[in-house]
Amino acid sequence: MKYFSYKAVSASGQVTRGTASAVSALQLTQSLSSSGLNVLSCRRSWRVAGPGTAKWSRKEMAGFIFHLEQMLSAGIPLLEALNEYCLASGVKHQVAIVSRLVDEIDTGRSLSQACAGRPEVFNSLIVSMLQVGEQSGRLEQVLRELGDLLKWQDESATRLKRMMIYPAFVAVVLLVVIFFVMTWLVPGLVSFISAAGAELPWHTRALITTSEVVTRYWIFAVVMIALGVFAYPVLITARPGLKVLLDGWILRAPLIGPLLLKTRLARFSRCASMMYSAGINIVDALRYSQGTLENRLLEQEISKVGRRMIDGQGVAVSFAGAKGLPALVPRVLKVGESTGALDVSFNQLSSIYDRESRELTEKLEQSLGPIMTIIVGVIMMWVVVSVIGPIYDLVFGMSGGQF
Repeated sequence: MKYFSYKAVSASGQVTRGTASAVSALQLTQSLSSSGLNVLSCRRSWRVAGPGTAKWSRKEMAGFIFHLEQMLSAGIPLLEALNEYCLASGVKHQVAIVSRLVDEIDTGRSLSQACAGRPEVFNSLIVSMLQVGEQSGRLEQVLRELGDLLKWQDESATRLKRMMIYPAFVAVVLLVVIFFVMTWLVPGLVSFISAAGAELPWHTRALITTSEVVTRYWIFAVVMIALGVFAYPVLITARPGLKVLLDGWILRAPLIGPLLLKTRLARFSRCASMMYSAGINIVDALRYSQGTLENRLLEQEISKVGRRMIDGQGVAVSFAGAKGLPALVPRVLKVGESTGALDVSFNQLSSIYDRESRELTEKLEQSLGPIMTIIVGVIMMWVVVSVIGPIYDLVFGMSGGQF
């Protein structure tokens, strides 16, 4: 497969430049013409390099899977479908990876084998599903199910991020206000009160102490936070147990912990259902699906579940011994195990936890606003009472108790 840099113009007069793989310049010209582009120039180019190792976002992967499923369902050969994606994408790191897939498939490798050589882009779940689709002759159906799973995961992640936008914004504003009050407003008012020799109540002294700490050590706090952010990846790599401990704390955190647990269980259950129904044995389905949990503690527990199954224990019994999982999981799976429909049971768990995570998200969206407002109000009331109260007492005393 050769690589060509081209310059083309659309019917509307818009000029497009890009790089694509093709057997020859004539084939590329014909392919671009079928896409409504008139080629102005086309010359041989070196392979796209550099950005090919960049990870794809979930949206990019869903778009790639959807494109393949649509093209293959229409009867278009795999190599041609991949080449069309290179032409339509225009994103360098995607073109780089897909072009290399085309090269490997052109030498006789399957799509799953070519993707397995790019673990930084295609995880074990995607590779396993592609392999099942190729072996069963149902690649288009598997791609459709995989695309639906990726889109559903993206919607869940987007919903969670959207919920966190308002609290994060309020928290930032709150920190800015506190910093301004503690470093500028409070010291000026306190110096006035202290000069007058007024006796300060305990809450005012607490405010003064807090203001002095913030004023003196805020740079140190910022540096420590920055060091913590940079040191965190190193620590969890050197100490895997620390990551397990932190992930356990996150799941037990009030408000956000139950939401994250249900969201991750819904994602895991749906993935396990899809893989098991595709013909992958239950142990491998759990092993490939545990990466969707994105929580080291839960991943560790699912690994233990798989080992217990290998030792001969049943599915429901193995899940019943897992820490951190709700009791509903083994109960539902016990029904599926007895009826031989584990994929249905996993799908039911996914539906249950997806619905509960949506309900929790709505409740949190409704409650986080008032909670943050109360926090801001309490802090401002503390500042007002601690500063205005002594000033009022001072003025009242100077006037002889009369106004």
